[in-house]
Amino acid sequence: MIKNITITNIKGIGSGASNGTFEFDISENKPSIFVAPNGFGKSSLATAFKSLKRSKIDLHKDDFHKGNDEAVPAIEISYLDNAGAVQVVNATESTNDIDGVFDWFVINNQVFAKAKKNRIGDNVIASASLETPPVILSNSIPERCVFNYSVSRQKTRIGKNGKVLSNISSLYDNKELIKKLNDHIIYLTRSSGQRVQQKIDDFIQRLNMQDGSRVEILDWIDNNEIEFLYGINNLSEVASLLKSFDLGFSNNSENYLAAIQISSDYNQNPQCFKKAIRRSIYELEKEHYDRIFQDFNSSWRDFKPKEKEGKLIVEIPKAHHISNGQRDVMCFIALLKKAEMSLTKKRSILVIDEVFDYLDDANLIAVQYYITQLMAKFKSEDKMFYPIILTHLDPSYFKNFTFSKQKIFYLEKKDAKINQHLKKLLINRDKPEIESNVSKYHLHFEPSPINLRQEFETLGLKPTWGDSAVFDKYVFSEFSKYLNGDTVYDPFAVCCAVRKKIEKYAYDQLNDAGFRQEFLDTHKTPNKLKFSENKGVTIPESFYLLGIIYNDGMHWKNNEAAISGKLENLTIKKMIKEIE
Repeated sequence: MIKNITITNIKGIGSGASNGTFEFDISENKPSIFVAPNGFGKSSLATAFKSLKRSKIDLHKDDFHKGNDEAVPAIEISYLDNAGAVQVVNATESTNDIDGVFDWFVINNQVFAKAKKNRIGDNVIASASLETPPVILSNSIPERCVFNYSVSRQKTRIGKNGKVLSNISSLYDNKELIKKLNDHIIYLTRSSGQRVQQKIDDFIQRLNMQDGSRVEILDWIDNNEIEFLYGINNLSEVASLLKSFDLGFSNNSENYLAAIQISSDYNQNPQCFKKAIRRSIYELEKEHYDRIFQDFNSSWRDFKPKEKEGKLIVEIPKAHHISNGQRDVMCFIALLKKAEMSLTKKRSILVIDEVFDYLDDANLIAVQYYITQLMAKFKSEDKMFYPIILTHLDPSYFKNFTFSKQKIFYLEKKDAKINQHLKKLLINRDKPEIESNVSKYHLHFEPSPINLRQEFETLGLKPTWGDSAVFDKYVFSEFSKYLNGDTVYDPFAVCCAVRKKIEKYAYDQLNDAGFRQEFLDTHKTPNKLKFSENKGVTIPESFYLLGIIYNDGMHWKNNEAAISGKLENLTIKKMIKEIE
């Protein structure tokens, strides 16, 4: 679990900024959705990880906080280790301890506007188009290099009993094994040392003193030499890796004999051996890319990996050849696959920066499907995968995220907090004893008060609020706090006041007493407003738009942070002030 992420002096986040610490319990293998309005600092988090290199933070000059390139950028991650203890890792412009624990990857919008100038006669016509750069899957293509393996040479090296060696040429064709071997390359390097080689030579000397068939000698090794071979630390690490793969060996000794052959091949030419590993890993990754993109070739024929100018890339078709939705999904899939190939550590962080905010419903389902597939893959590999999705669209209002186990975090922290008595009232508003009257007199505009003190006492609600006039005093006092810029106010009371003021405005414009009574008897605010319009009243469009505020604010959905965030939006605040 990640406890918090702290960003310092990067883009919109400075030193000691209150919004520089993203302090949540972020669970592994579950989507964590970070919600905040534009301008809050979500992209600063994405920029921080985008700038994080293996050895340091390499920040672009435009991404220093307020352009101050002397301010030291930093990233800090606090997480729980396997024992449940809190650990902290950091990165600055000169160090990176994060790399020892986490892998990371950032996916953001790839579309940019490209200006063009066309000369027609003496006139220059300027135009612009939306372009998508190629997605670079691999920045370089390793030169073709093969493992220089010969079983006959290996048998000659062993001598008399070289017959015990298996032909391991197929092992070198196993690209998954070679990729794992690359993680163990340090053991091959150490096994080339004189001490290890002397132990191997001692073993070979004892091996050649034996007589018998190949099977008999392999049994002799299993019975007499395995403990000795196991004690050769670096060689035994390679043998252990081989044992984890199904290579068809029937004796444990064959894993050690294969490790000895690999060690010999490595020692013969370490640089060539490493080049062959890099080429094998590249070919493995290219095969993975080919498979994933093959699913789309039936409709998107050019959507496939290509080797071009020394790089492996995916070219996105021009905008006039595909729809915006297709383009966005193609980019996302390409980058998500690149993320999958890049995130190899036990713990990894994937930051998705507002990509989902502009997709239609069908494409939104598609990209979430691929994320769930990736989460399942990492979970099956016993890895801790942290997908963090940055968005300005609140899932409480916009059903843009439908993951079954998603966690929503609101980054903008406000002091606004619902009064517990109001919360209790909203929770109990559907009780038959008070349902119709509370809706009519407390939660909607009604010029005549009502007193439900006895019913409120029975339900354990605040008794004095049974008097709707007393309740109104509370909600309008909180509304005044909100308009005056007070940071401490009840957001749900504000929503109630907004609804009452909008309905009062419409009511006051009706001159006919019968119309007014019919208005009061009409259920739901939109219906009341429509009724008034039908009677000739002009209702500002903003009154309808604010419905998402006052309607959701009158039903408790554990949405306190969401309501507060909406009320703090400058445009919404301006719309609410215009009601007065």
